[in-house]
Amino acid sequence: MVEILHYEVANRNKTIGYVDIKVPILKPTIVIFRRIAHVQSGEKKWFNLPTFSRERIDGTPEYLKFCQFETEAFNAQLLESLNDKVKAFCKKKGINQTETMSFEELPETEEIPF
Repeated sequence: MVEILHYEVANRNKTIGYVDIKVPILKPTIVIFRRIAHVQSGEKKWFNLPTFSRERIDGTPEYLKFCQFETEAFNAQLLESLNDKVKAFCKKKGINQTETMSFEELPETEEIPF
């Protein structure tokens, strides 16, 4: 069973937070994933495993996960399982998750400060 260890609120572009989790693999082996990005675009929210970039031969960046399951379906199942667990963790800890706001969501009477 996945356990939420920590949630950090962020509001950087589409990233609304970061979560650290503990995943038991086989007793007594436990893997800890840190800084899983909690992302939002419009009404849709999802999680991304931490990544880094490496330059390809042609000069374009290649993005790779720091850590992942070899079977991609396991990665997807893990990330999908986080939604309700993060909501429950944040509610229990009194963490107010921020929502990203687009320019279309600004009230019409407010002026943009730039």
